[in-house]
Amino acid sequence: MEKCRVLLLGESYSATHTFVRGRNYVTLPQYGHFGTEIAAMLEKEGFDVTLIVTHDIPEKCPVRREDFGAYDVVILSDVGSDTMLTQPPNQEGKRNPNRLQELAGYVEQGGGVVMVGGYFSFSGIGNQARYNMTPLAKALPVSISNYDDRVECPEGVFVEVTYSGNTRLFEGIRMEDCPPFGGYNKTVIKEDAELFATFYGDPFLAGRRYGKGRTFAFTTDCAPDWAPRSVLSWEGYPKLLANIIRWSAGVLN
Repeated sequence: MEKCRVLLLGESYSATHTFVRGRNYVTLPQYGHFGTEIAAMLEKEGFDVTLIVTHDIPEKCPVRREDFGAYDVVILSDVGSDTMLTQPPNQEGKRNPNRLQELAGYVEQGGGVVMVGGYFSFSGIGNQARYNMTPLAKALPVSISNYDDRVECPEGVFVEVTYSGNTRLFEGIRMEDCPPFGGYNKTVIKEDAELFATFYGDPFLAGRRYGKGRTFAFTTDCAPDWAPRSVLSWEGYPKLLANIIRWSAGVLN
C-alpha cells in the first residue's frame, strides 16, 4: 500500500533575547523548532512527511489546490493566517490566489486538513492567528472566536473521551494514560462535526466531512509548550497522531 503523503507546516520560531548587566548588554538571536521531531515520529508510523518550517511558508508552501493535491493530508501547526496568506509577489503588486481559499477547495475535492492548536492557531494570542476571518474557517469542524482564545491550564488539563459512536480513532490507545496538557484553544463544535474528546467540555479532538474531504481540529500544541515532554514521550502519542492523520485522509472512521 502506498504511504500516506503528509505536508507538515510550521512548528518553528525565532526569538531575540537582550541580556542587561548594569550598563552592558548583549542581544542574541535564538531559533528553535520541533518540526523535525514530529516529522520523524510520523515517519516511524509509516507516513511520507514533507516539512516546511514557519519562516519558509510564504515562499515554499503550495498555493493552488492542485499543488496541495500532491499530499493526502496538510497539517497546519501553530501557523498564523498572515503567514499562510502573504506571498512575495504581493509586494510587487501582483495578484495571487488566496492560499487558504485554495486549501478549502483542496478539501472539497477530497483532501484532508488538520489544524493543530497553539499561540498562532485558530484565533490565537491577541487574535493574531485570525483564522475566523479566512476562507478556511468554513471547512473546519469548529467555530473560531474573534478574540484571544487561549486557555492556560497550569494545573494541567486531562483529555476526556466523549465520543460514544463507532470509531477507530482511539484503536490501540489507552487514552486514560495520556498525560495532562498545559492549555488549549477554546472553540465551539459545529453541528455537523464529530466531537471525539474534550478539555473541560471544550473541543479537543473534532472531525468533519467537508465536500469530498475531511478536516480535523486538534486544539492544543502537538509539541511544547502546551504539549509537554511527558506527552511526547507517552507511548500512545505517535499512534494518536497517526490515527488523526488517517482519519483525515479517509482511511479510518
